[in-house]
Amino acid sequence: KMKLKFFFQAILFASIIAILIAFYYVFLINKDESPLIAKEENIILDTQVSNELINIEYNSIDSDGNTFYINAEKAIIEFKDQSGANDDDKVRLNGVISVINLKDKGIVNIFSDFAIYNKVNHDTLFYDNVEIEYLGNSISANNLDLIFSEKISRIYNNVVYKNNKLNLSTDKALIDMISGDIKLEMNKKNQKVKLISKYEHIN
Repeated sequence: KMKLKFFFQAILFASIIAILIAFYYVFLINKDESPLIAKEENIILDTQVSNELINIEYNSIDSDGNTFYINAEKAIIEFKDQSGANDDDKVRLNGVISVINLKDKGIVNIFSDFAIYNKVNHDTLFYDNVEIEYLGNSISANNLDLIFSEKISRIYNNVVYKNNKLNLSTDKALIDMISGDIKLEMNKKNQKVKLISKYEHIN
């Protein structure tokens, strides 16, 4: 009987030790670690959310009365320059639509996959699948730099200019925001603009 009693006491003691160890690992250690992990994940998530804005709009007007409107599906407000430093004045935009109303000249519609917008001087660098519509003319290119300080829009890289009479390729096109004129240029002086119209082909 003494041996049997000792045997049951040993089993009971071992069970108590096992329960205490299990309680320590499950409730004390996990309780200390889990909130730290969850808190760290929340910080990362909140940072990502705070750096991205959905369906953002900007409006501005220059000294000549030209108005500028831009809308983007998404804006990334933490912009890094080429050195990797933060540039708080600039915003990276995705899915971009812009409307420029040149006073007494006409409306310029711009579409692009991406753009970099400067919130201080409103200069905007559109890039990838850029499409411009202006006074019945359609211009497609890889890049469009809208420089308000110089009152000009520079269109370059794979520029194709179209209207109801002609279709031409060139290296660069410029829209003067004061006169509203469109100027076509080639990078090399000896080259001419390649022009295809309904009536003739000119090199």
